[in-house]
Amino acid sequence: MKRLILLFLILLSCSAKDTLPDITVKDLSGKSVNLGSYKNQKLVLYIWSRTCAGHTKDLKKLGHLVKMYPNYKIVSYAVAMEAGDVVESYRQLGIAPNFLTLIDTAVKFNDYFPITFLPSTYVFDKGGKLIASYAGLPDRL
Repeated sequence: MKRLILLFLILLSCSAKDTLPDITVKDLSGKSVNLGSYKNQKLVLYIWSRTCAGHTKDLKKLGHLVKMYPNYKIVSYAVAMEAGDVVESYRQLGIAPNFLTLIDTAVKFNDYFPITFLPSTYVFDKGGKLIASYAGLPDRL
């Protein structure tokens, strides 16, 4: 019985709800990208939509995080948007991204991590495990 309980706890602790999900989204060029392929590196996932308040200043700061945290893969993760909307947002904000942009038109990420706030930031360790989440974009990780 103790072994069964231990096995259950181990399986529960390794659930998809605490690790980077294997979902396929697109980059700005339309290429398919599996989000789970970034499990081998530290990852900052900044989730936003054009309709959410606060993304303007955060997107402008996102490029600075690339320089501040060279050991992290910094990703702008646009939800419920098309590539053209993202490009137009960047153009209007005067941003030439030095970070990867992924587009999740169907908001698949929400199936694994319910998005309570937009924008939000999720930080994953090198093993793909969620180590922190924030409403908005923090000044420091």
